[in-house]
Amino acid sequence: MKNAALLKDLADCASPETLLAAILKHYPQLTVPIDVEAIARSAGIAEFRDLDVDGATSTLMADIAKTQGIISVAAGFSAPRRRFAIAHQLGHFLLKAQRGDRQCTSRDLAENRRDTPHRKEEMQANRFAAGLLMPKPLFASFVADLGKPAIAHLPTLAAAYRVTLEAAVSRYADLTQTTCAFAFIKDGTVRLTRPSRSFPALSVRSGDPAPAAVGSTAPKEETAWFPADVRDWLSIARDVRQPRLAFQTSRKANGFQLVMLYVDAAAERRADEEAEKLANERPRFGR
Repeated sequence: MKNAALLKDLADCASPETLLAAILKHYPQLTVPIDVEAIARSAGIAEFRDLDVDGATSTLMADIAKTQGIISVAAGFSAPRRRFAIAHQLGHFLLKAQRGDRQCTSRDLAENRRDTPHRKEEMQANRFAAGLLMPKPLFASFVADLGKPAIAHLPTLAAAYRVTLEAAVSRYADLTQTTCAFAFIKDGTVRLTRPSRSFPALSVRSGDPAPAAVGSTAPKEETAWFPADVRDWLSIARDVRQPRLAFQTSRKANGFQLVMLYVDAAAERRADEEAEKLANERPRFGR
């Protein structure tokens, strides 16, 4: 059922962030997993259907004024992927600058670039979907309660919020204060990397061979931190002190592997301060 007060506030929103703020205002008692279909109905989505369209994984049909819409999702989608697809199409529906009818592919539902108008719109819908399914206040509190950073937290987050592991990792990287990065690996090849905002520039890219060290750890060791060779992962200038880098890895089915890279930012600050102190204390001899 439509929520008239919510619709009034949403009409004034022009970005994923303002849309999410309006929704959180009207649903202050949200609990996880988020009931995405109930929120979509309150915002004007009249029906959800199974989709059977070649090439598309989800679609949106809406009237010209975008007051009412229908979302369809591929029938074979798992529950986490279906929930994200619904949230993604709801983003297209609520972002008034975007046209109402959409046919989105799996690539669209993973888009994070903005270098073309199409990619920018898909990225905005994905930002909205992540924020709706994993609201910042709830997600940040949940992560804090888990304690020190660990790769084992990511499946826990994915299960609690009923999202894919990739979606949980992406949201974690967006919101964490930890200096960390993630790499998804398939059969020894890097498929996707996701650094946090404070993490140094990665040298590995999608399609690169995974560093040999990540393949030598046993699955039972996923709770241990191993020293990582900075040269395998980071683009660091020769005249810059290399940070101490550690990693954890978790192996999944069918050749998939998740790697978490970690830099202890506090320890790095202390090391920089110590190096600066030693440099200042070193005697200088004039000619």
